[in-house]
Amino acid sequence: MKPLERMNNVEKGKMLADLLPEELPNITLFISKEIERFLKNEDHNKSIWKGTLLTANFWYSLVRNVEKAIKHCGSKLHKNHRWFADQLFDGYNALFAIHCLIEYASTAECNLKLRQGIHFLFSEAKVIQNALTDK
Repeated sequence: MKPLERMNNVEKGKMLADLLPEELPNITLFISKEIERFLKNEDHNKSIWKGTLLTANFWYSLVRNVEKAIKHCGSKLHKNHRWFADQLFDGYNALFAIHCLIEYASTAECNLKLRQGIHFLFSEAKVIQNALTDK
């Protein structure tokens, strides 16, 4: 096994899936809720988006890419850990998936083992710092 510092996001996503496979439905459900929340508030969020390295348009392209992956793959993401990792943690899509994991880890619904796994593999640091709100 590679040292953690040398693992890419796909490998970390696969490791999380391998360690806690029973959590994959909860993770994908939370990601779907985050997608819905972002898309519902897209105009408002874009209007308050502050100058950051990530533009609002780029961020929303990631939201839509992950939405397509979840709709296309459905429950297959719960059964095939490699597919889960490849679809959600490859390339720039990983930015949104990691954002969702870190947000999920801060909720009461996230169990302790999963929270610890997320923080260990991906950090506790927020991906985006903008105060995006539900309107």
